[in-house]
Amino acid sequence: MIGVSACLPIPQQELPQQEYSAELDRTVSEALADGTLSFGQFPKRAWWKELGDPVLNDLEEAALKESPTLKKVEERLRAAMEVVTERKAKLYPELNFDAATNYEHFSRYGFFRDIAPTVPAVINDITINLSFSYEFDFWGKNRAIFHAAMGMASALAAERLQAELMLTTSIAYSYAELQLLLCEKKILEQKEDNLKAILISRIKREQYALDTILESLNARSEVLDVQAKLIDLNQKIKLQIHRLKALSGLGQDVELAIQYRPLDPLRVFVPENLSLDLIGRRPDLIAQKARVEAASFQVGAARTLFYPNINLTALAGIETIHWSKVFNIASFDGALVPAIHLPIFTAGRLRAHWKEKIAEFNEAVFGYNELILTAAQEVADQLTNISLLQKAIAVRNESMEVATNREQVLRRRVQHGLSDRIGALKVNNELLDVKLSLAELEYGKQIANILLIRSLGGGLYD
Repeated sequence: MIGVSACLPIPQQELPQQEYSAELDRTVSEALADGTLSFGQFPKRAWWKELGDPVLNDLEEAALKESPTLKKVEERLRAAMEVVTERKAKLYPELNFDAATNYEHFSRYGFFRDIAPTVPAVINDITINLSFSYEFDFWGKNRAIFHAAMGMASALAAERLQAELMLTTSIAYSYAELQLLLCEKKILEQKEDNLKAILISRIKREQYALDTILESLNARSEVLDVQAKLIDLNQKIKLQIHRLKALSGLGQDVELAIQYRPLDPLRVFVPENLSLDLIGRRPDLIAQKARVEAASFQVGAARTLFYPNINLTALAGIETIHWSKVFNIASFDGALVPAIHLPIFTAGRLRAHWKEKIAEFNEAVFGYNELILTAAQEVADQLTNISLLQKAIAVRNESMEVATNREQVLRRRVQHGLSDRIGALKVNNELLDVKLSLAELEYGKQIANILLIRSLGGGLYD
C-alpha cells in the first residue's frame, strides 16, 4: 500500500480573507438632509420609461434585441456553459465503443510473405472494442475544476447584466445630451431672430443718422456669430444621432424622428442599507465575486496534484481476421489497466503551479475589494453631483425670475415709449441665456441620475 506521506510536501499558507468595505453612510445622510435623496426601492428594470419619451423607449428596446455587444456576451456565456458541461463529464465514468476493419494486401515479395509464404495475400483485421475508463476523484480535483467552471459561467452571466446596464444607461445618457443640444438649438434660433431684428433696427437708425455704421457692423457680427454656433450645433446633433443609432444596434440608414421634448424628471431612490445592498446588486461586483470563488476552487484543484492519482481503464472486445469468427469466443480480446500516478520529484513544478493559482486568487480578491471601493466612490460622486446641481438649479431659478421680471418691465416701457425696442431685445437675449444655463443644469442633474442608476446596479432584477 502506498501512503500519502510518500508525496511531495505540501506548502502551508493561509489564503487572504475577503474584505467587504463600503462606507456610504455620511454621503447618504447629507443627501437625505438636503432633500436630494429619498429611501425607497431600486429602479425598475425598464427605468427609462419614467422619462416618458417614446423615441427613447424604442431605442432602448431595439438595443436589447439587436445590440452586437449583448449578443457577443451571450455567446461567451453560452460557451462557458458548454465548458461547465465538459468539466462535469469528468465526474462520471467514460464508456466508448470502437469498431474498425483493416483491409491489407501483402506483396508476394514483401517482408511477411517472403519469409512466411503461407501468410495469406489478403488479410482483413476486424476489431470491435468496448472501453471503460474512470478517474477516482478521491481528493476532489475534478469537483473543484467543475465548480471553478461554474464560477466563471456565473461571472459571465453577471457580465451579461452589466453589459445590458452599461448599454441602456449609455443610450439614455446620449439621448439626454442630444435633447440638451436640441434645447440649445431652439434657444439659439430665438436669439438669432432677436439679433436679426436688432440688425434691422440698427440699419434703419443708421439711415436716419441716429447710429453710426459701427453699431450696424457690431449687430451683423453678433448675427454671424450665432449662425456659426448653430452650424456647429447642427453638426454635434448629427454626430449624436449617429452615436445613438450605433448604440441601439441600428444601421446609419435608419431614420430617427427625434425632436426636442422636455423629459420628465427622473427620480432615483435607494434602500436604507445601501452598502450591503450595493454589494449584492451591482452586476460587476457579483461577477467579480464569482471569479473569486472560481479562483478558490482552482487553488483547491492545484493542491490535489500533490496527491496520488488513480485511474481505471478496462477494454473488452473482439479481434479476428476472419469474418466467420467474429462472434467466436476464441476471438475475445480484453484488458484491465489500473494505474496510479504519484509525484515524487517535479523540480518545483507542482509547487509553482499551486502558488500561481494562489496568486490568481489573491488578485481576484484584491480586484473585488478595489471594485467595492470604486462602486462606493461612484455612488458618492453622483449623490454629491445631484445635491450640488439641485442647489445650483435653485439659484438659477431665482436668476430666471429676476431676468423674467426685467424683461417684462422693459417690454412695458417699450409699449409706453420709455425705452427703445433694441434694449428690450437685448434683455430678452439675456433671459434666453439664463434659460440655457438653467437647462444645462437640469439636464446635468438628469444625467447624474442616470449615472447614479448605473452605479447602483440598475433595475436588472425585477
